[in-house]
Amino acid sequence: MIGRFASAGTYKELLSSREFYRIGAAGLLAVGSYAASRAGAPPWIADGLAIVSVVINGIPIIWGAVAGLMERKVNVDELVSLAIIACLIKGEFLTAAVVSFVMVFGSLLEEAASSSARKSIEALIKMTPDTATVLVDGEAREVSVEAVSTGDTLVLKPGERIPVDGRIVRGSTSVDESSMTGESLPVERRVGDVLHAGTLNQTGAIEMQALRVGEDTAVARLVRLVEEAESQKPRAVALIDRYAGWFTPVILVAAALTWLLTGDMDRAITVLIVGCPCALILAAPTAVVATIGRVARAGVLVRSGDLLEEAAHVDTVYFDKTGTLTHGDLRVVAMESTGDVDREELLRIAASVEASSTHPLADAIVRAASEAGLELRTAEDVETIPGQGARGSVDGEVVSVGAPTGEDEAPRVAGERLAGASVVWVTRGAEPLGMLALAGEPRVEARHTVASLRGQGIGTIAMLSGDYEAAAQAVANAAGIETVHPRLKPEEKLALIRGAQAEGHRVMFVGDGINDAPGLAAANVGVAMGGAGTDVVLETADVALMRDEIDKLPFVIGLSRRMLWVIKWNIVFGLAFNALAVVASGGGYLTPIAGALVHNIGSVLVVLLSASQGFVPEPASAAEPEPAIDDSERQAA
Repeated sequence: MIGRFASAGTYKELLSSREFYRIGAAGLLAVGSYAASRAGAPPWIADGLAIVSVVINGIPIIWGAVAGLMERKVNVDELVSLAIIACLIKGEFLTAAVVSFVMVFGSLLEEAASSSARKSIEALIKMTPDTATVLVDGEAREVSVEAVSTGDTLVLKPGERIPVDGRIVRGSTSVDESSMTGESLPVERRVGDVLHAGTLNQTGAIEMQALRVGEDTAVARLVRLVEEAESQKPRAVALIDRYAGWFTPVILVAAALTWLLTGDMDRAITVLIVGCPCALILAAPTAVVATIGRVARAGVLVRSGDLLEEAAHVDTVYFDKTGTLTHGDLRVVAMESTGDVDREELLRIAASVEASSTHPLADAIVRAASEAGLELRTAEDVETIPGQGARGSVDGEVVSVGAPTGEDEAPRVAGERLAGASVVWVTRGAEPLGMLALAGEPRVEARHTVASLRGQGIGTIAMLSGDYEAAAQAVANAAGIETVHPRLKPEEKLALIRGAQAEGHRVMFVGDGINDAPGLAAANVGVAMGGAGTDVVLETADVALMRDEIDKLPFVIGLSRRMLWVIKWNIVFGLAFNALAVVASGGGYLTPIAGALVHNIGSVLVVLLSASQGFVPEPASAAEPEPAIDDSERQAA
C-alpha cells in the first residue's frame, strides 16, 4: 500500500473525502487511545482504540505486502508491515497505530504534491463542454460532443468553450488559451487558425471545421501522454528498478543485526520503518510528470519521460524549411506559363492535382486558385511523392506538380529563387506547362531560437530542405543558420540524420510535412509542428509544438536538463537520507514514531523538489522581426 501510494503512476483519488476521513478517523482513534491511557482508563479501552486504528490504517498496508509477495513482487510495504506486526507482538498497540497513521497520511501528502501536474491536466477535460452547435444543412443544431465528427462545421458564440480541435473557416475572435498555455492574455484568431478543445471563445461569433474529436483532441492526447509517462522512468534511473529488489533484504538484515547487537526490538522496528526507500522510488516519476505537465502548459506535448532525457542530451538540431522556419501560409508570388496555356489555366490545373495534398505548398496553390475564383477540375489517381510533389490525371492526361528535374529554367525563374521563393513546375505528360513561385515569411522567433540553442551548447544547427539552394539559403540567413543542405529527398534527410547518429550525436529534427515523417521517426527527438502538422506527422513525432512556436525548443531542452539534475539529486539525497536514518535508528536516536515522521519528511522533500519543475518560468523571447525575402529584390526579379 505504501509502495503503491508512492508510485506516481497509481491513479487514485487519495484526497477524496472517503479516503481522507477514513484515515483521519483512525488517527483520532489513536489520539483517543493516548488520551485514555493518560487519563487512567482501563487498559482494554486504550488498547482497543489503538487496535481498531491499526485495523483501519495498518491492515491495508499488511495486505498490500501480502499481495505483492503473492505476485512475487517485493516492495517497501513488507518493511512497514513487519514493523507494525512487531509492535503488536510486543503489545505496543499505540505505537503500531501511530506508525500506521503517519505512514499512510504521509503517503497522502506525497500523492497530493506529486499529482498536482496531473490534476491540472485532468481539469482541462472538465473544461470541455458536453454539447456543441453543429451546422446541418445550413441549420444550427445542438448535439452532444460525442456526436461531432471530423469535418463537421461548428458554430461558436462569444463566451462559449471550444468543444473539439478545429480550424476557423469564418469570422475572427479573441481566444483565452490560459487553460492550455497558462498565458493570461487572450490571442487573436482568424480564418485558418487552429483552436483547441477546452479553450474559451471570448469576443467573436465564428464557424470552425472539426479537425480532431474525442480521444484525438490535444487535451485528450495530453492526458494519455501523462498517463504513459507516469509509468516510464528515464534511463538515467533504470538502475533503481534493477536493484530495487535488494532494498528490502538489505534493510531486513540491518534490522536483524540491530536487534542482535543491541537486544532492543524498538531500534530494529525503527530501522524497518526508516529503511523504506520511498524517497528513492519517488525520485524519477514525480520529476518526469511535473516536467511533462510544465511543458504541456507551454503548448508542447511530449510522449514519454525517456524522450525528455533524450532532449537533455541533444547536441545536433536539424530544421526543415517550409512550415517550420517559415510560416505555413505560403503564397503564390509569381507564375509563368509556356504559352500553350495561360496563367489562369496553369493555376487551375496545378490546384486540381494538389487539392487532396496537405503539404504547405499545395495549400498555397489551392488557396490561390480559390482566391482567383477558379473552378477546379476532378483529378483522378492522385498520388503524393514525398520530396518530389504530386501527380494525377486531369482530363485523361497525367499532370505532375513539383520540383523540376533539370537546370534549364528561364532567367526569371532563377530570379524568383534568388528572392527566396520556392519553385514548382507543372508538366502534362512530357510537356512543360509552366512554373509557380511560392514564398513565405520566416518565423519572427527563428533567429532568437537558433541563438538560444547555440547558447545551450548545441554544436550543430543546420537546415535540411528539399528546396533549391538560393531559396533555402535566404531563409537560413534570416534564421542565423550557417549550414544548409538543399535539394534533399526524404531518404537523403534520413541518411543525414542517421549519419550524425552513427558519429555519436544526439539529433533533434524539427519538421511539419509528410515528407518529414521518416526523419521525425529516426531522430533521437522528432519535433512536429502540431498546429499545422498532419496526423501522420503528429503520430510519428516524439514532441508536438501545438502552436508552432519553435522558440519553445530551448525551453524544453533546458527544462529536460534540469529534470535530470533533479532526478540525480533526488537519488543522492534519498540514498544518503535513508542511510543516515538507518544509522540513527540503530543507534537509538529515533523511536518508531519519530522514524515514521522522519521517513515521510524525506519523501515529501523529494516530491517538493520534483514539483518545482512545474514552476520554472519560460525565458523572455528576444526575437526581432527578420524579413526573409527582400521585397525590392522580388520586384526586381
